[in-house]
Amino acid sequence: MKILVSAYACNPYGGSEPGVGWAAVCRIALHHDVWVLADIHNREGWEKGARESVIPPNVQVRFLRDHSACSSNRFIAHIQSWLNYANFNRKVLAAAVSWHREIGFELCHQVTIAAWRMPSPLWQLPIPFVWGPIGGAGYIPPAFRSMLSPAARLFEKARDINSVIASRSPAFRKCIKNTAVVFAANEETEILLRPFRGDRPLVRLPIASIAEEKVIRFRRPESNQTTNGPLRLFAGGNMEGRKGVSLALRALAIVARNQVPFHYTIAGGGPEIPALRKLAEQLGLNEMVEFHPGFQGDDYIKALQNTDVYFLPSFRESTPVTLLEAYLAGCYPVVADTSAQGEIVRLVGGHAVAVDNINQLIEGLAEAVIWCANHRSRLQNLAADSARHVAEHFSSARYLKTLKKAYETANQS
Repeated sequence: MKILVSAYACNPYGGSEPGVGWAAVCRIALHHDVWVLADIHNREGWEKGARESVIPPNVQVRFLRDHSACSSNRFIAHIQSWLNYANFNRKVLAAAVSWHREIGFELCHQVTIAAWRMPSPLWQLPIPFVWGPIGGAGYIPPAFRSMLSPAARLFEKARDINSVIASRSPAFRKCIKNTAVVFAANEETEILLRPFRGDRPLVRLPIASIAEEKVIRFRRPESNQTTNGPLRLFAGGNMEGRKGVSLALRALAIVARNQVPFHYTIAGGGPEIPALRKLAEQLGLNEMVEFHPGFQGDDYIKALQNTDVYFLPSFRESTPVTLLEAYLAGCYPVVADTSAQGEIVRLVGGHAVAVDNINQLIEGLAEAVIWCANHRSRLQNLAADSARHVAEHFSSARYLKTLKKAYETANQS
């Protein structure tokens, strides 16, 4: 088929949302000809990809807008990304209609931005429209927001208000009603969207898929044993308040009082880092907690392969890619039993700690880490079993099979 893909964020060399967009384009292009509408901020990556011949020959791209603002301040940059996408959305329908007149597309699929609050106008095209996978239904209960910095609490309140407004907006209601197939990235998003979809197709499909070459690349060597020395724990990514690292540190203070030796690496930047440094000092954990600016490439893989426990509670995730990569590298996860990461751990193995109240969660996280220390010789075998389940559940083959069936359904609608 001739498929128009809307991918606001799509970069052959990007991580996070741009990486999601690029992976989706490549998956679709395995069986279809693809034309991509992307935002201007992706142009540099595409131009590099063209020079290095990484762009499939059956993929073409056009860029919307002539510039893209991005502040060095992460909080401001987050707001700017919403404004940039809103600007993109105001232009995308006219661009799609114009390109459709030239090519004659058979289906349109929006793959990014992967959030239900940001609906697309592309359902108005005279061809079937597929939306997603989309997530964004995660929620931090008010009782847990004391763990956040003042700025993070303000952000969550603004997000609550935005959720109410978005769910009642005509743009969302029309998009969710008129889309041929909607992909929900996880259980909580499916539950949120179901009342709006009625009996229309709503299909579960994770945002991330894992290629076999990635499974091989991340697999922990059998000779790599981590049973000596302190228990090694790792958290990676953009350290926002929703990640719950402050709760992890409080749990580790309990672990330390139980005289369990450990080393916790917090890898990555983010707005919460200054507050987390201060908290670690207050809890007397300076010698056991390392703040790392973040690993890249093979160094990142080696860091995971040298880790016993992936320890990041987190409250709002659509598809936590770092958790999946930690599984592939042989790490045993300890997370909060909420949002997508709780769902994944319940599915494939690990400790998903109940989220009843903040004190019980802290105690439960501490108990899980102590359990890991007491059963350290078993962790790698447990993690290896989980890695096999992750590789199967998030496989490219499963992604493509779901995509094929959804496209068939969309064309029959």
